[in-house]
Amino acid sequence: MTLNTLNKKHLILILGISLSLWSCGTMKHINQPLVNKTKVFIHGEKIDIAKDEISDLIIQQPNKKFLGIWKFKLWAYQKPENGKDRSFKYWMREKFGEAPVYHDAQSTQNSLQQMKIYLDKTGHFNSKVWDEQNLKKNKLNITYHIDPANPYHIRKYSHRLTDSLLAVNIRRLSKTSLIKEGDIYNAFIIDKERDRIADSLKNVGYFNFNKEYIYFEIDSSLNNQKLDITLVIKDQKARSLTNPDSIVETPHEQFHLNKIYVNSNYDLLNPTNQTFDTLEINIQTDTNYTAQNTYYFLHQNELKIKPKIITQSLLLNSGDLFNLDAVKKTYRRLADLRIYKYSNIQFTLVPDSLNFSKKNLLDCRVNLARSKVHSYTLEAEATNSGGDLGLGGNLVYANKNIFRGSELFQIRLKGALEIQKQNSTSTITNDKFLFFNTLETGVEMSLSIPKFLIPIGLESFPKDFNPKTTVSTGINYQQRPKYRRYITNISFGYNWSQNEKIHHFFSPIEVNSVKVYPTPEFKVLLEEQTNMRLKNQYTDHLITALKYSFIYNDQDINKLKNFIYFRGNFETSGFLLKGFSMLAGISENNDGYNTLFNIRFAQYVRADFDFRYYTVISKEQKIVWRSMIGIGIPYGNSDDLPFEKGFYAGGANGMRGWKIRSLGPGSSPTDETTDQIDRIGDIQMEANIEYRFPIYSFVKGAIYLDAGNVWLLKENDFFPGGNFKLKNFASEIALDAGFGLRFDFNFFIFRLDAAMRLKDPANNVSSRWVSLKDGFNKLALNFGIGYPF
Repeated sequence: MTLNTLNKKHLILILGISLSLWSCGTMKHINQPLVNKTKVFIHGEKIDIAKDEISDLIIQQPNKKFLGIWKFKLWAYQKPENGKDRSFKYWMREKFGEAPVYHDAQSTQNSLQQMKIYLDKTGHFNSKVWDEQNLKKNKLNITYHIDPANPYHIRKYSHRLTDSLLAVNIRRLSKTSLIKEGDIYNAFIIDKERDRIADSLKNVGYFNFNKEYIYFEIDSSLNNQKLDITLVIKDQKARSLTNPDSIVETPHEQFHLNKIYVNSNYDLLNPTNQTFDTLEINIQTDTNYTAQNTYYFLHQNELKIKPKIITQSLLLNSGDLFNLDAVKKTYRRLADLRIYKYSNIQFTLVPDSLNFSKKNLLDCRVNLARSKVHSYTLEAEATNSGGDLGLGGNLVYANKNIFRGSELFQIRLKGALEIQKQNSTSTITNDKFLFFNTLETGVEMSLSIPKFLIPIGLESFPKDFNPKTTVSTGINYQQRPKYRRYITNISFGYNWSQNEKIHHFFSPIEVNSVKVYPTPEFKVLLEEQTNMRLKNQYTDHLITALKYSFIYNDQDINKLKNFIYFRGNFETSGFLLKGFSMLAGISENNDGYNTLFNIRFAQYVRADFDFRYYTVISKEQKIVWRSMIGIGIPYGNSDDLPFEKGFYAGGANGMRGWKIRSLGPGSSPTDETTDQIDRIGDIQMEANIEYRFPIYSFVKGAIYLDAGNVWLLKENDFFPGGNFKLKNFASEIALDAGFGLRFDFNFFIFRLDAAMRLKDPANNVSSRWVSLKDGFNKLALNFGIGYPF
């Protein structure tokens, strides 16, 4: 036998084995059907089992469908198996494909086993579970049947504790226990109760405690679908002081805070090899100056930040019991100090040789690593003002410690170019840069101070307030086809947190000055205009406002639960200026209005309320319910609300079936004369419902319904039917519905909404319900950044 003959035989043998192995791999799933659909069916009339949680236990889920119709991922995976241009198809498989889910009998049995375990943990012991399979054209539909047994209820919940001090704390906690007599037994709730008890005990000094010391004895021998639960807490184990080789059980001990050290210049790269001097800082803890707390600041050179700014963020006091919640809140407060990029809080046991009290003591050390004081940021953005697209950019300088109190000082240089749509019949000419006809530029300065800037000491306010004072000013120049405008603003305000859910914003001073320079052609049009409301939009005016906002938000980002958001705003302007003008005897101008620096100032009262309820279905699915109402009342020196303070409907964040400021007011009709005019109202009512769901990867979807409108407080000849009348209110509510895409890139969300009008109050009363054809003809597209609400 020659070498060539041997090699050929070996080659044929190797090829034969390879083909056999390949055929085994490819034939593995030939006779196995594709999992097409799975569902859960729960038998019985009284169903107290979470069907969604049962469904999540199914191991083999069908391939996902795009928009619930097309299995795009499966198609992308299988596409390279036939046709040409396979390199692109393999790229599609790699990026978007999902392997076909072939039925595996063992996975089905494991799913049933997991369901059985779940039912036992939710009190339905000895329930029956089975699967039903329906095969058609090698596609398998699987129904998982659940026949739950009658649940076990908790007859009695008690404690068995040997530590009398610990028993006092447990009895106190039992008032808010998650385990309640009469409820259905639930192992998941019991586990949550273990976590709750452990965290609560850590809030009253039990530094070394953890949930592993807690266990529950379950007695289900009552034979009447009832059981008893007994809470038991094990003693901690430690080495015997008299015999180190033996382990003894001792009661759990409470710990108090001893000395609190602060290293405000912590070196992350060299955390241990640092030598420090110590500066003792005494902080008053009450308004009577009868109590104080001592902090020890570790430093190598002169402190770069005022100690009181840091101590105001520390909710830890010498002599207090260790409190886990106080530690967590301190971390959050320290994160608000922009000068620091890292914080770490360590606790060490004070050795007996240094502890001359009868208490267990912990020394606390707060390590703070500084971030760079100066920073420069270049920002680019795409803008969309009511459908007018543009480009913008900002150059931002920031100093995070300008006065050595962690104050954030910013200077922002702004610039933007925009394409503003014009009436095709307009005779006004304007300069253009490339294809942009609108220019906006300006500068803004702001200073954020982490305390109340008032002549009252920090110790007068609870540390939980987390107060801030903000001062800002800026000037903005806008060049538009019809006019040039200068907007100057100055504001001074405070914000603070009442607790984690309630926040307050108060601005006693907010001044906005608007100077308008219309083009000669537009000036002629304004002089001919009889609609004073429209005319006032392009008239110089001054706003001196006092504002207050209240926000309530009970969202917990760590939990999938429903939550509420509410915001109320109140604003008034011109009251003090009018009073000053009257006291000073300043006469009115020729038009009968008071002025300041020859600019007419506005007088009005304005309030609006925004309520939202979020129904959380899953991590990526929720239903959002929103209602909004607002009213603005001009008086005295103002005949109408200033343009920027009026209410409007339409656009990307409200009535999405209309362009921004194109709906209303009331039932006023649209025509060639008013079509290009911004429609502003004194009253607004709006309600929305939006269902949000995942589509594919970073692409999310939404379907929604919007209802609302704006109205005037008094009749206006230019907008007939625009004033609010209770008898006409219901018939003047506009309706739209639509579908939207949200492209979630984590750092920002780009949104595209398409909405169709269902009811248009601008039409005659008999034809306000819009036909399907007309609705599609007037389909509105809106672009936005972030969610609408």
